Amino acid sequence: MILEADYNWFMFINEIVTRYPFIDDFMIVFAEYVQYAFVLLIIMLWWRNRNNDRVTAFQVLFAFTLSYSLNRLIELFIYRERPFISHDIVQLVEHTANSSFPSDHASSAISIAVTLLLVTIRFRYIWCLAAILITFSRVWVGVHYPLDVIAGALNGILIALITHFLLIRMKPIAHLLRRPIFHS
Repeated sequence: MILEADYNWFMFINEIVTRYPFIDDFMIVFAEYVQYAFVLLIIMLWWRNRNNDRVTAFQVLFAFTLSYSLNRLIELFIYRERPFISHDIVQLVEHTANSSFPSDHASSAISIAVTLLLVTIRFRYIWCLAAILITFSRVWVGVHYPLDVIAGALNGILIALITHFLLIRMKPIAHLLRRPIFHS
């Protein structure tokens, strides 16, 4: 029942694809390229190093690494074919035929954005909007079902919260973050 509803939502979205070329192009940019803006942000935070920027960069990388690793673990136990393998759909970007569940892009982008939201970085809402658009675009371009990106997003949120409120405060990590490399 859940998978049927997931498929129906996917098809509802996929039937709109190609009707609006501008939206298709916009979604392709978010699905394929905007993720690199997050990489540039992390590099900029580390390089700039004002107001504990390196601590923020470390926390973002920590959350990203954990969420991505959790995805790898989940994929060992759950394999779901991508929509373009199982169905005749409109696919706007190329993708390998690996497991669709959960979405790596969704968990990565959301874990980074939620971490940025929690550490109150400037423009944090823009980063959150970018993460949401990355997440939705993966369905739009035909490489994920909605449930894949929802699961990825929930993974990203959960890991960002755990990282921020628990792991970063653990003694060994807190001690590491007090080292001179993390401060101006």
